[in-house]
Amino acid sequence: MLKNKINNLKYGIATSFVLSSFLFSSLLLPNFYGINSSEATAAPIAADSVEISNVIKAFSEIESKEDKLVIYKLFAGSAEYLKNCKSLQATQQFDPILGRVQTSYGWDREKYPDFTDAVSKYLVSVDYNTPKPLTTDSQRLEFANIFEKLSEATRNE
Repeated sequence: MLKNKINNLKYGIATSFVLSSFLFSSLLLPNFYGINSSEATAAPIAADSVEISNVIKAFSEIESKEDKLVIYKLFAGSAEYLKNCKSLQATQQFDPILGRVQTSYGWDREKYPDFTDAVSKYLVSVDYNTPKPLTTDSQRLEFANIFEKLSEATRNE
């Protein structure tokens, strides 16, 4: 019972850290460096795979600038969190955290099915669903790179 309480506490702390990292990296940090929301979507990137190209294409078809900004911030915040979080010991620990962040920001994955499908295909192509350890900096950076690529793809407007 005590072990369950400790695990729940760790999960709550990790979720809080994700939310605060997300807010810092996607809301406060750009403003600190003088980057406003419109500039965050201005830099084009080169697509390095068919799957990323499909993400870029599906993202470009989304009309709502607010939704685009939420999507970009979700991926950018996830990448920053994963680069810095040493408490995660395996990739499969991140999925529930990502789900909570999505829910807390009101993101509905069914709102843009083509975009959701493109992101899912990209995640499959990079073997996201296969559990891997996150015990070294290089493992964390490799996993964070998945979301870094998605954040680059979703600021391409």
